[in-house]
Amino acid sequence: MKKFEILDCTFRDGGYYTNWNFAQNLAEEYFRTVAKLPISIVELGYLSNSNDLNGPFYHMNKNLLSKAKEILRKNQKIYGMVNFKEIKKIKDLDILLKENIKFLDGIRLAVSPYKLDTLIKIINPLVKKYKKISFNVNLMYLSKWKDDEILLKKTISKLSHKVNTVSFVDSYGALLPSEVDSFFKKLKNFTTNFKIGCHFHNNCGLALANTLQAQELGCDVVDSTFKGMGRGAGNAETELLLA
Repeated sequence: MKKFEILDCTFRDGGYYTNWNFAQNLAEEYFRTVAKLPISIVELGYLSNSNDLNGPFYHMNKNLLSKAKEILRKNQKIYGMVNFKEIKKIKDLDILLKENIKFLDGIRLAVSPYKLDTLIKIINPLVKKYKKISFNVNLMYLSKWKDDEILLKKTISKLSHKVNTVSFVDSYGALLPSEVDSFFKKLKNFTTNFKIGCHFHNNCGLALANTLQAQELGCDVVDSTFKGMGRGAGNAETELLLA
């Protein structure tokens, strides 16, 4: 079996249930637990300057990130998610990174494959400016475009030499393992110079099965959450994936 990395995003994705409010003692217990497990990446929450009532895990700051860094293992990476809909210009993202760069190992940006040109224009100068962190993309709505090989080819070409990981997201939790098998076999026909990731939702109870299918076909980074906690029907369960 090919070695793969687990990215746990319990507080980021699970924050949709709690408005990104989690008690400090629960957060510290989570950090201590994850520090003992073979989890490579922890995506703690969002980086955002939006004016809303969401809690600290939607507006991560250096205090929260430094506490996580203090407890997690040295070889565990800390990521933050950026909702690309909130980024209108380069400066918006630059401010978020500048404020938190000391405690971040990477960021992920969730985006539709049809919006990639705009994303690339914004991240290009920042990839050069912040060389020590990993830039990664979550490509949304996979079930809608999984059979579009032309779009897939264009997507790979646009993101080559631009980002470190591209994760394919089954936003609607609509894919079957057979469709995941077909897509990731198709993906193998293309040369990529970035890692491949996956993020499956559990609307049909198949998030874990789809994750395992993608991993068997060479997926490098797989997303999961404890108890499958996440937006809508949730995600693949971290504890079951570890088992």
